[in-house]
Amino acid sequence: MRDKITITITTIDGSKSYTIGEATKNAALYIAIGFLILVLFGVCSIYFLLGELDAFDRLKERHKTLLSSSINLEEAIEEKNATIAELGEKIADIESIAGLSSAQQDKKSEKEMTQRLNLARVGVAERMLTLRLVPSGMPIEFRGNTSAFGWRYHPLRRTQREFHTGVDLRARIGTPVYASADGVVEVTRSGQTVGYGNLITLSHSFGFKTLYGHLDRVMVQQGHFVQKGQLIAYSGNTGYSNGPHLHYEVRYLNKPLDPTAFMEWDLQSYETIFDKEKKVQWDSVAKGIAWQWTLLEQLSSQKEPKLQVPSKLNANSISTDK
Repeated sequence: MRDKITITITTIDGSKSYTIGEATKNAALYIAIGFLILVLFGVCSIYFLLGELDAFDRLKERHKTLLSSSINLEEAIEEKNATIAELGEKIADIESIAGLSSAQQDKKSEKEMTQRLNLARVGVAERMLTLRLVPSGMPIEFRGNTSAFGWRYHPLRRTQREFHTGVDLRARIGTPVYASADGVVEVTRSGQTVGYGNLITLSHSFGFKTLYGHLDRVMVQQGHFVQKGQLIAYSGNTGYSNGPHLHYEVRYLNKPLDPTAFMEWDLQSYETIFDKEKKVQWDSVAKGIAWQWTLLEQLSSQKEPKLQVPSKLNANSISTDK
């Protein structure tokens, strides 16, 4: 029969015949075709998925590149904003200067020159008194700076730009810290785990203050009088710090100044600070130094002071180093 297929299987036990009809043959053919189609679909799907996976990897790398570029752009924008802020301050200063008349400018230049001459002309003894009353020299054995004064990225919050109001001086925990000028202990804090950690603030003559932060041990108390070079603390790693160091600030009328010029200030480089630090009213400092020096000379000679000294001033508390 043409529409049927007969299959004969012969074994030692005899022969058996099987007849496959047209419906069964068509079903087997359809199944074979379906299986081939399924195999082809699977192969195509695998190639497609491999292509998509490769495209995903490329997109992933592109995303990393764009993310890195975005971070760099954000940092650049922050730097530009800081630069713009600094330029704004400089422009304000320039506008302020430009607003002065030529006569006022001449008067201002003459005043600045007078300030420097008044301080530069004083003798060695008066210079030593100035260096004793105004912060000068190193507050700790110098082993280098870990962070300078000015704009920086915070060592712990590296994506956040901030203004560093002092200098960080490298020091092992337990390094002695000394007062950089005669003064009174204004603030002491111990057991602090945030901010400056354990700290000391000293109040000096003529509107100067110094701050010593991230200390390990504080050796003075609030209200104590300290002399230049006196041990006041030991350096540490307390507060918001990423390593042992001393955070040191110099302030004038509560405004932070770059401590570097003050740390380098001594008898040999006495006049240099007047050019490096122009935010200080040195003329007023010179008058105060002259007044105190005159008073000390008169007291040492046991003569009646020519200047009007406040009645509550205790002369026995004034002394000079000889």
